Amino acid sequence: MRFKVINAIYTPGLDYGEHLLTSLDAELINGFWKTEEELITHLTDADAVICSGPIQPFSRRVLQALPRCRIVASLGNAYDQIDLPSATEFGIAVTNVPDYCIDEVSGRAIALMLALAYKLLPLDRMVREKQVNFIPPNRKMVTEGMYPIFRLRDQTLGIIGLGRIGTATALKARGLGMKVLAYDPYVLGEVMRSRGVTPVGLETLLRESDFIAVHALLNDETRNMIGMAEFKKMKRTCYLINDARGEIVDQPALIQALQEGLIAGAGLDVTVDDPIHPDNPLLQMSNVILTGHSAWYSTASDSGPEFWHKPMAQVVLALEGEWPFYAVNTEAEKKWREKWGR
Repeated sequence: MRFKVINAIYTPGLDYGEHLLTSLDAELINGFWKTEEELITHLTDADAVICSGPIQPFSRRVLQALPRCRIVASLGNAYDQIDLPSATEFGIAVTNVPDYCIDEVSGRAIALMLALAYKLLPLDRMVREKQVNFIPPNRKMVTEGMYPIFRLRDQTLGIIGLGRIGTATALKARGLGMKVLAYDPYVLGEVMRSRGVTPVGLETLLRESDFIAVHALLNDETRNMIGMAEFKKMKRTCYLINDARGEIVDQPALIQALQEGLIAGAGLDVTVDDPIHPDNPLLQMSNVILTGHSAWYSTASDSGPEFWHKPMAQVVLALEGEWPFYAVNTEAEKKWREKWGR
């Protein structure tokens, strides 16, 4: 066999698009390895690797041990455990699947926002525990169970990170009649405005938003970008929505902000301790909704080509000497073509 392709995140019974390799002189090896030592041991002679960028540590040490590797293809959107500068230095293309689960994650952000805005969980508990009914209106019960609920069309959603998922969230919020602000230093203001979104600085977004949805990638710029200083700038009626990466929010600061009433609540698909630790105070907070990193899921996103086959398609391109079009380290292209291109 001319090429060795290693699927380092293999789960039996799933179709990773193995059939796409039939046109190549390639051997496919499947396994599941999580540590640097395991990855180095099993991947040293790989020409291409399929992995999970958020959970497998493709550090400089690991990448340096892959002298034949043309591509590290990550499942899904994130790739924060892959050392991009080192991959670029070694002429390795790193790819993700940037158009994966856009509708699912943006829809979850809206769902969390609506559930918090309309106090759905507290109301559900009141009805189950006390069999309450709010007709005719009982002012005491309304105050206890619903206050304050605002008209959604009078509310502002602030989005941090206006990529594909952030844009989808913005469009859905606009459909609900909301004003949408966005902070993203890598998206031009005119592009934002063309999507019905008002570009603002981070401080303005924090100060003016009634809901804040985090849709940024995790990197050195965004890690802990929402901390105590940022929470103090938010409205006390503001809700934070995070279905991006837990580490973007300083979790101890979030817990303190919730305990001190600096914000009204949070909808979290992700936490720093993922899965969440049983002693985490967030578990005891009634104004917090936790969904356990499940925002990616739908019956469509969990089956077939969108998630599983696209990384393999990038592998095929790389082995054929073509620069993969989902590459995230585009600065590596020149060196990569010198090493591996046709």
